[in-house]
Amino acid sequence: MSEPTPEAASEVEDIRRVVAAYVAAGADESVQRVITAVNRLSRRLTRRYDRQFAALGINAGEWIVLEQLARTDGDEPLTPTRLAAVSNIAPSSMTHRLDRLAARGLIAREADATNRTRVLVRLTDAGYEIFAKAIRDSDLVESDLLANLNAQQVDQLGALLEQVIAGLEDAHL
Repeated sequence: MSEPTPEAASEVEDIRRVVAAYVAAGADESVQRVITAVNRLSRRLTRRYDRQFAALGINAGEWIVLEQLARTDGDEPLTPTRLAAVSNIAPSSMTHRLDRLAARGLIAREADATNRTRVLVRLTDAGYEIFAKAIRDSDLVESDLLANLNAQQVDQLGALLEQVIAGLEDAHL
């Protein structure tokens, strides 16, 4: 394992100061260490992904559409309404997002053969290429992020985070 860079050490020190302030106000230190670190990691990753998406010519909202379409079973198309729901945005905003993606050839819209009033959205080959490039590029960064952990620690961290996420519903978050 390598020594942390001065920037990383400074960030860890900042997290410790934040946690100390929360503890002084009555928070549980062990809980705040985890939550503060996860929050900081999330914000840093979001900034990194935003830069990556910009380099690919998309934004985070467009990424959500590409990612949802790439993950559908058997290339099953989705409706704009379903895409809006999983993206947690208004249907009118989804229409504008789909217009931009279609204009660039990243998605295709077509009438549903079984229900002519319904529009289906599919990922094009060009859209899948953007998706795949983003995944490959992210994998490099994410591998570096976990480089200070051994394989067992990575597996353990993944399992622990999945357990926390599974408890979100019970915690009503």
